[in-house]
Amino acid sequence: MNRKLKLFLMISLFSLLLISVGCAEQDTSQESADTDENDETENEAKSWDYNLLLGTSSQGGTYYVWGGGWADILGDSIPGLDVSVEVTGGPTSNIQLIQSDDMELGFVTTWLGGEGYNGEGWADEPYDNIRTIFTMYPSVMHMYALQGSGIETIYDFNGKHVSTGAPGSTSAEAGQGLLDSLGIAPSKVSPLPTNTSIDGLRDGTIDAGFAVTGVPGPFMLDLETNHEVQHISLTDEDMDILLTDFPYWDEIDVPAETYKHQNDDMKLVAFWNVAVASADLPDDLVYEIVKTTFEKHDELVAVDPTAKDTIIENITHTTIPLHPGAVKYYEENGIDIPGELLPPEAN
Repeated sequence: MNRKLKLFLMISLFSLLLISVGCAEQDTSQESADTDENDETENEAKSWDYNLLLGTSSQGGTYYVWGGGWADILGDSIPGLDVSVEVTGGPTSNIQLIQSDDMELGFVTTWLGGEGYNGEGWADEPYDNIRTIFTMYPSVMHMYALQGSGIETIYDFNGKHVSTGAPGSTSAEAGQGLLDSLGIAPSKVSPLPTNTSIDGLRDGTIDAGFAVTGVPGPFMLDLETNHEVQHISLTDEDMDILLTDFPYWDEIDVPAETYKHQNDDMKLVAFWNVAVASADLPDDLVYEIVKTTFEKHDELVAVDPTAKDTIIENITHTTIPLHPGAVKYYEENGIDIPGELLPPEAN
């Protein structure tokens, strides 16, 4: 090989080497730019600018206590997200407020929520803008009076002044439904919030009351500190009548000594509670809310012991389709969502 040819080959190889190095540097630079851009996008996705309203119930109820704790957890855990707790009439009010775009989050029971979504029972039209994000806990319909009042069974509510719960609440709807179904006729029925009912019981203006809440109910624990409470239980025959008239209802046995003055097991009406959101909330925001809720489960239980039942497996208890953002989280965690609970927008 002559000198000129060798020189030509050396120059060619050197040129190819420079081109390769340049391309590699460009690829590395582009990869770095792409990585920076992805990191920037990811960081932006983790920072929110949302002020959401959460509908709970009257002060003193489990919804209100639960909601305050949950809102604090979300606010502390999700940057840029603020959740304000609103006192409302309960499930039906929360459903209507979400439907009218006056609220983004709310707590409802599977009974009133299912009827509301499908336009049945209490609902004169479908409230189809609500979506389940997670199942909370089962609650029971407490029926109570003070010992020494002469009230020992549900039929002793006849001729008495009875409070059923705040207007629009599960307690008010179910309390009136129970009275009608069992043929009980109080002298007066007042739809009063739980705290007002308890005050009335203490000062003698209310004889007995209903309250749908988790077990143990915060209002009942407070009442028992200074008063001897008469807890009212239902019979098997009573329950057969009620479940025939209200197929969305369920029953539960509350063990003896759950409360200070409860010596025997109680058979009571039960409902599951669920957190719902507006269908208009972004999927990724709802995903983050659901993810944070389950990751902070221990903190929720510290807020209210009923949160022990807030586990992903219980999502199938809901009667309202899920939000797409929630569906993503559950499917990622191995939960098989029944077809009837998939959001209509996913079909």
